[in-house]
Amino acid sequence: MMRRALGAVGIGVAAAALVLSVAAPASAHSALLSSTPAEGETLAELPAEFSVTMNESLLGGAGDAAFALRVRDADGLYYGDGCLTIVDATVSTPSAIGAAGDYVLEWQVVSADGHPVGGEIPFTWTGGATAEGTAQPATCGGEVPETTTPDAGGGHHDASASEIPISDVLWIVGAVLAVAAAVTVALIATRRPRR
Repeated sequence: MMRRALGAVGIGVAAAALVLSVAAPASAHSALLSSTPAEGETLAELPAEFSVTMNESLLGGAGDAAFALRVRDADGLYYGDGCLTIVDATVSTPSAIGAAGDYVLEWQVVSADGHPVGGEIPFTWTGGATAEGTAQPATCGGEVPETTTPDAGGGHHDASASEIPISDVLWIVGAVLAVAAAVTVALIATRRPRR
């Protein structure tokens, strides 16, 4: 009996390790090679477009909804029209930005093997505003979200400040799936056969 219990525990641990080892490489199928702007860069002049370039060609046929490239300021406001261009290993979007300050370029791509990969690239802008920020990211060709207006305290009202970054969502989903698979394998292994 003790031997059977130890065997079941061993199978459960092995299954969990297998699931986690498979999930970890899935997050590294495509790796970020370069970006405009580069991480931590200070921009005084606005480039024609913001972009990320990966180490392998992207799955362009995955549909635009699977890709994201958007600029967010420190107040949580978004800039840009949401339109993307995907060529080989590069995703780009026309540049738009607000007043001088700290920004993040959020990105998500789908690697050639179908796995989503994403992250954030912090940068600083020292120039003037070229666009007004919106509380929600724009959808290419869709209706432009309403621009925000300062509230009585001089700040911005931002409905999206509590949004979870794309990369965090990917890790949370992967962890939940890994735990569910490990629990299922452990339950199957410890189930007593009927006599």
